Amino acid sequence: MRQPWLVALSMLLLTACRQSHLDPLAIDRSYFPLETGRYWVYDVDSIGYWGFADSVVVSSYQIREELDSAYTDAGGRQSFRIVRSFRRSEQDAWVATDVWSANYTPTTAEKVEENLRFIKQVYPIAEGRKWYGNNYIQADSPLTDLQDWLYRYRNVHRPFAVNGFEFDSTITVVQHDQQNVIEQIYYEEKYARGIGLIYKIERNISAQPDKPWDGFDITYRLRDYQ
Repeated sequence: MRQPWLVALSMLLLTACRQSHLDPLAIDRSYFPLETGRYWVYDVDSIGYWGFADSVVVSSYQIREELDSAYTDAGGRQSFRIVRSFRRSEQDAWVATDVWSANYTPTTAEKVEENLRFIKQVYPIAEGRKWYGNNYIQADSPLTDLQDWLYRYRNVHRPFAVNGFEFDSTITVVQHDQQNVIEQIYYEEKYARGIGLIYKIERNISAQPDKPWDGFDITYRLRDYQ
């Protein structure tokens, strides 16, 4: 006859084993689609604050990101080459500016921007879930102040409208939120199911008492996609 404690131990081990493997249905990558041929065009509004000159520079332009091709990266993962292009207006020709990349891991979606790798999403997606999205930044990097950014999900599976588009299900990733009387540092990305990135804020401005603002405030809004 099996002892009760052996039965309890067996059940505990079985439960732990099951929990060590994520339910594939919980890995919802539809907010970060990676397929060759996809592209996104964004209307970008930029405000530059030049404190030393006490001036403000406002500009608007468009950015295009296209998933150009798939390849195997140095870590043995399937990655996708992202060709980024720039133009001042719709009347201008696109000019390729740089190449980024993106990939999945079993529990994350990652993007390499200007040779820096960011953990854009973690799975499963859940309201309030947090993670260190800039964890790959090296300790000897001049950008070590980004290492402690604690990303979090907000407004999970909520509708959102931008630039004439209405999306039924979106998620918001707040990457950093540090706002007070002398600085406003706020980074946010919104993703729509089946589409990808649809809206983005990069705000990093600061000022000393009785001094003008210095920094930038950039907003991306989806204009077109495939």
